[in-house]
Amino acid sequence: MVPNESYYGTAAATGELVFRFVAPEAQVQALQNGDLNVVEPQATVDTVQQIEAMGDQFTLEVGDTLTWEHLDFNFADGTTFAEDEGGLAAREAFAMCVPRQQIIDNLIAPINEEAVVMNARETFPFYDNYEDIVSASYDGRYDEVDIEGAAAKLEESGLSTPVDVRIGYSAPNQRRSDEVAAITSSCNEAGFNILDEGDPDFFSAGGPLETANYDVALFAWAGSGQKASGEPIYSTGGGQNFGNYSNEEVDAAWDTLSASSDEDVALEQVKIIEKLLWDDLYGIPVFAHPGVVAFDSSISNVIFNSTQTGIPWNAEQWVRAE
Repeated sequence: MVPNESYYGTAAATGELVFRFVAPEAQVQALQNGDLNVVEPQATVDTVQQIEAMGDQFTLEVGDTLTWEHLDFNFADGTTFAEDEGGLAAREAFAMCVPRQQIIDNLIAPINEEAVVMNARETFPFYDNYEDIVSASYDGRYDEVDIEGAAAKLEESGLSTPVDVRIGYSAPNQRRSDEVAAITSSCNEAGFNILDEGDPDFFSAGGPLETANYDVALFAWAGSGQKASGEPIYSTGGGQNFGNYSNEEVDAAWDTLSASSDEDVALEQVKIIEKLLWDDLYGIPVFAHPGVVAFDSSISNVIFNSTQTGIPWNAEQWVRAE
């Protein structure tokens, strides 16, 4: 990319920017080799340790992002977690055995020591309104692993054990593989048989997510800050409602929220939506992603950004010190 000489705003600080697409697991080495000058790899413990070991020639920045990890159920008829009484009991059983705190302790806290189990979908733990929304919508029942309770709920579901649960995600992804391994170790004790179905084509057209060929989908949404951005995820027939979830009360709450610019109205409707999503167990939020950025210390004006835009948000102002 080169500057537009007719641009009316602040002039670009550098004459050429080259964007390269590199697999996350190869970015740190490419940075160290000088093949890349700025990287935003997946935030893993190993990645942070590798960057820290590279010395002062490189700068590491870690911060909060508006991206969050979640496990979403497939509600389609005939699936393990279908939208019926037995399916709800099975979803509750799964939620009871997912070791969310262990996942955070092992995979996230070493990067962000303030990381917590995330118990909302439309707000983040570092938002001012987070505790208000969570206290109104969720009672903490899935915060700690309860194997006995999970086994009892699974028996209540009427499903024959062990119950196969296919967890799909986009592979390769070491952190998600580690998450599935932790879930397997815990939930298999409750009567589930967790199957790691990571697939490079998970998000592709005709892939497992689009065709609902999974029981639980493990991926992340990136928040935009817009009040009604979650509507297509949770509303009946929504374009991002991959699991075929449907609740008329949730739909009505979104209708009210999206038709108003009143902050108080938005807050109250989010509380309603969050409670209904917990009651139905649409899915299980896990954690807010920590963000990791690393760059050649000779590059100035690289500024961490928590939004969907990511680190290139002000790339036209990056410049190498002479």
